[in-house]
Amino acid sequence: MVALTHNSRQPPLIHFVESDDLFLHDQVDVVWFDVLNSLDYHDFQATAAHYYEQLFTFNQQQKQQRIERRENPPPPNPETQTQATQRTLLERATLDERAPALYQRPQPTAPLIAVAPREVVPGVTPPRFAGRPPKCFFAMLYSFLGTTLAGQPAEPEFVHQRLCENPAFARTCGFTIPRPGKPERQSDIPSLRKLQQFDQIMTAAGLWGELALDRVAANLREGKIQVESTLVHDTTHYHAYSLMKVVDLPEAAKQPIPSHDKTTPNDKAPVVVKLDGQPVVVARVEVVRVPVHQIAQPTAAKVPPADSSLAAAATNRTAAREKTAEISGKAAAAPTNSPPAKNDKSSSQAPKKTNRKAPKATPKKKRKSHPRTTKNCRCQDRQHCAHAWVNADVGAGTVVKSTGKMYWGHKASTLSFADQEVLLDAVAMSDAASHDSQSLLPHLSRLFDRHPDLEGLVTRVLDDGAADDVQLKASLQGQFGIELLAPINPRRRQPIRDGLPRGIDHLTPRGVPVCQAGYPFELLGFRKATEHFLFRAPQDAAGASVCQGCVLREGCYRGESNGRVATISADRVPWLDRDMPQLSKRFGKAMARRTSIERLHKLMKFDLGDDRLTKRGNDAFQARLDKTLLAMHVLLSHEC
Repeated sequence: MVALTHNSRQPPLIHFVESDDLFLHDQVDVVWFDVLNSLDYHDFQATAAHYYEQLFTFNQQQKQQRIERRENPPPPNPETQTQATQRTLLERATLDERAPALYQRPQPTAPLIAVAPREVVPGVTPPRFAGRPPKCFFAMLYSFLGTTLAGQPAEPEFVHQRLCENPAFARTCGFTIPRPGKPERQSDIPSLRKLQQFDQIMTAAGLWGELALDRVAANLREGKIQVESTLVHDTTHYHAYSLMKVVDLPEAAKQPIPSHDKTTPNDKAPVVVKLDGQPVVVARVEVVRVPVHQIAQPTAAKVPPADSSLAAAATNRTAAREKTAEISGKAAAAPTNSPPAKNDKSSSQAPKKTNRKAPKATPKKKRKSHPRTTKNCRCQDRQHCAHAWVNADVGAGTVVKSTGKMYWGHKASTLSFADQEVLLDAVAMSDAASHDSQSLLPHLSRLFDRHPDLEGLVTRVLDDGAADDVQLKASLQGQFGIELLAPINPRRRQPIRDGLPRGIDHLTPRGVPVCQAGYPFELLGFRKATEHFLFRAPQDAAGASVCQGCVLREGCYRGESNGRVATISADRVPWLDRDMPQLSKRFGKAMARRTSIERLHKLMKFDLGDDRLTKRGNDAFQARLDKTLLAMHVLLSHEC
């Protein structure tokens, strides 16, 4: 490994201030100008050294790969596009149980050189053995950060456009304006290709995440973020920059058939086995299903016809029986009290009895939305070139928000404190089609690994109805000692109407009693002695119970001044928490703090960027989240 050092240079004694800078300094709304001017480059020196190491390694690898391709051309890729589609489909987290729920960035390449962080300062780059010197890391970092603070996505296209259109922004970042007709300087505004290469290296090496992690840890250490005992978790989606296609699931991805339901095409074929040395033919016997009143009647055995005429007659009889069975099935499905239709001869005639079972419907094929399968090359014959087939947008999937409301995009899991709209961590999910509840447990593990001081201080997590799961709550309590609060998710639970107290019509899927007059009751509390929940009738605008003026009072309420109180056994509503019922006012007050993360998502996706991605893949999506997290905490550090 080679260690690169440089000699420190004398800082400039004269600093020129443009009139545009003086104007921007007086503008309160121009946030990026004050933030970039107040940044301390010492906070980014370690990451700058890592960037120059990865830049040198990247250039050497590209050179070596060109030599290898020229000397040893790779053989054609035997995998077809269809095979690659099935392979990438089975690798998704929604179909592969071994795949992690959260995106895990691969380990970066080991650098070929070592750069000392203290030797890297703005305007000074490590020396190179040959070639042009690289662009300054700090100037390019400030340009991406300033673009985010200005409300635009921190992508190379937007950064380059802003640098070229706003000379004051370019000077603030540390670049110089190109001089027409004169040679290009190292400090001039970089080209779009240089910015793309910078973003590519920062993304592949995980340096965006390194910057964001250091800034969050510094704010926690310096007290700019007050540690709370309650966390808020939620997921949010970004619109994907790719197209969706619907593919049929292969047999390997379908659910296995139970052993007693498995059938094969050769189930009815005879099998020859040996019994005491003699061959014996074993075959399955076809079972004929008949009604109960026909059990005593003889059933004719099915004999294959001897010639074609008999076969044709048997076919006609079979078709007639199927038609009769269809008519009788429709008649049986009709309501018994409905009058027969006019000119309907089948209603006056009894349907013929048949022993033939109605044919089963063909099972519907299972399908799944999936990104396209493509190759990252421009070869003429892409079907047979040596490049590998890859998923065009790894991690993209169908995000279901509600019934009939779905988006094609990427999904991110976010964590923050309940009383502070400050993002603590954001990570992409491996598959956007995964259920929201699958991200909570691994995300908390990731947060405590990155910030160990928070473990033990956090005692409660607020989440939405997707996390209403008994096993998830038990896992969270057993692994971290954290209480999970989530509103009731009734899913497909039906109302309860039997075995209820007098005057109660039904229990809603959430467990709320509703009286016969249509009033939903309010939860009073839980009686531990009898294991019952107590509910009372609501009050009107004047503060009196609705039971006082109810017309059904005689069969329900027997008191004179108050209202009806109903007791519901805890066994009837097992989804209600006995210590903190989800229908109590105390629970509602605690869950009211969860709305802070919704405002945080708006800040992430609209105020500091855009909710539509311009790149594909989970690595680029994670880089977008890291850039947003970095900008948010840099802004927080500046304001505090």
